[in-house]
Amino acid sequence: MAVQLVGLVVVASIVAARFPVFSPIDEGAHYSYIQQIAQHGSLPILGKTLASPQELAISQGVYPRPTTINPHTDGLAGLSYEAFEPPLYYVTAVPAFDLFGNYLTKVYAVRGYDVLLLTISALLCGLLARMVLGRTSFLFGWSVMLSILLLPGVVVRSVTISNMALATPLVLAFVAVTWLAWHRHSSRLFLASGVLAGLCVLTELELLVVPVVLLVVLIAEAWHRRPVPVVVQTWYRTLLPLVGAGLITVAVVAPWIGFNEIHYHMWNAGAIAVKEQTPIVNPQHLHFSLASLPGDTVTFLSDPTLPAEWGGAFIGHPFFGYVEQLLAIAVIPFTVLVALATVRRRLTVESLILALPWLGTIGVLWYIRYGEQWFITSRYYYPELPVWGLFVAGGVLPFVRSPRLPLYLGALPVAMLALLWVDLGARFL
Repeated sequence: MAVQLVGLVVVASIVAARFPVFSPIDEGAHYSYIQQIAQHGSLPILGKTLASPQELAISQGVYPRPTTINPHTDGLAGLSYEAFEPPLYYVTAVPAFDLFGNYLTKVYAVRGYDVLLLTISALLCGLLARMVLGRTSFLFGWSVMLSILLLPGVVVRSVTISNMALATPLVLAFVAVTWLAWHRHSSRLFLASGVLAGLCVLTELELLVVPVVLLVVLIAEAWHRRPVPVVVQTWYRTLLPLVGAGLITVAVVAPWIGFNEIHYHMWNAGAIAVKEQTPIVNPQHLHFSLASLPGDTVTFLSDPTLPAEWGGAFIGHPFFGYVEQLLAIAVIPFTVLVALATVRRRLTVESLILALPWLGTIGVLWYIRYGEQWFITSRYYYPELPVWGLFVAGGVLPFVRSPRLPLYLGALPVAMLALLWVDLGARFL
């Protein structure tokens, strides 16, 4: 545990300090979003707000000299094209952005904020594991969750500027509070869950699955609270706090939905973003058929180990490629098999709270692929992946007979991750 915690902070800090500015995975657009809020006090408007001149100069490699790029004629790169994203992360990053006057230094300040959020996520993992697995077993679950946070793909996406940095701790907080609310059948905690569910949606669109998880738990709680025999009037009074939890979620998200209705005449501008980015991302207008769902799932969602920037890192390095493939198999196919093998004895509300966020996100990604006809990647489920890891760890523990086996199971991925980080760090950082 000490190696994992220290290692996470060290590699996250090194990535934040050494990773090229800007990351090609939209980091500059996320930076412009923060700058718009910090300097103008308003959200960017998709298709209208231009990329900031400082972002363009940094991207061009000429800062502090002014950019020679004309954003009006630079197509998508000249626009604040992440403006369709919910605003919460960008608002919370403003204090870090405002710490320094130099715009390149601001990038590292925001990345430092992201490192802090990742550290908070690691601590929340420990808290959640303690709640779910108890004093005697929680270290194993925490170790599994930290191994997921230590994946190079998760670290890079967490500490380069994007809304995923805030999504991960919010998902962990939501799951912890909701699990405790069900465990204690506490109306106050359910209301807190409603607030956290709304904050999740205000952070990342893929987290729309979180209110669905809350709804499932609220329905289960309503059934638990039913009077026996059923008296509608009495049951109605007990349901009011649960209805309030759902309404709080809507109330938290409502201002942003109102903003979108005013500016785009729709509840979110995702469809506009797809239309805006299609000429670059999908110029051939390829159609994605449901017949390709199994193959697409394996191709795009089965390997969360590496960030997109390092996708071909192990070509010509077969040993490290083998280690990376073993990790990928352990993180997704193996955990899915464990979940299927233990599903019969784990059909409880507590298990659903842990399993549904990641499983629901896979469903959301399928909808994005075949409903919205857009591209998907494993990074979209990173915020839910540690919770899925805890769910699987809880399924493995009843079969552990040797007290040393959890140590071996925890140490093996740590050693593999250390090998990958030494190699990747030496070559790319």
